[in-house]
Amino acid sequence: MCGACGGPSADWAGPLVSGHRRRAAIARFVGAVCKGVTVRPVPQGWLASGSTGGARVAPTLDRLLDGVARLLVPSGWDELEASLRDHEHGTAHDDDAYPGYRPPSAPHPQPAVTVMRVPPGGALHLRLAAFGLGVRVFDRRAVALDALGRAAPFRLLAAEGRIVGSGPGVSAE
Repeated sequence: MCGACGGPSADWAGPLVSGHRRRAAIARFVGAVCKGVTVRPVPQGWLASGSTGGARVAPTLDRLLDGVARLLVPSGWDELEASLRDHEHGTAHDDDAYPGYRPPSAPHPQPAVTVMRVPPGGALHLRLAAFGLGVRVFDRRAVALDALGRAAPFRLLAAEGRIVGSGPGVSAE
């Protein structure tokens, strides 16, 4: 629930990327891995500005990633993972805003190949951004991000360039 209308939240990632510090870290990461875009946090999400001066507010992580994915520089999971290392430095395991939150379940989960994991002490919010970019740009098959070291572990599934929700039967390692 988002609290505003009593209905379900429109942003599955909202609780996991909330707060200025997490949004600012995502903005720095996305700006570093996407060519020709400057991203900065704003109270309602992110502001992405292109080299031509045009700007767009992205109220959700998905909207931000949809707007910048075509500018992604890394061309595979290994390169994207390597680009995360500098940005994860200094983040703490307690940087998880809502450790009891799990994204909504995928309506029709498919078997998926794990392409990314959230390591102990890894920045979940940055991993979500990286995973979202990767599935939009270079991996449209059924893939997963495993976030198993959390109080509420989950396996985030994506297929055909979209994040579809969390998978069933996840337990902590």
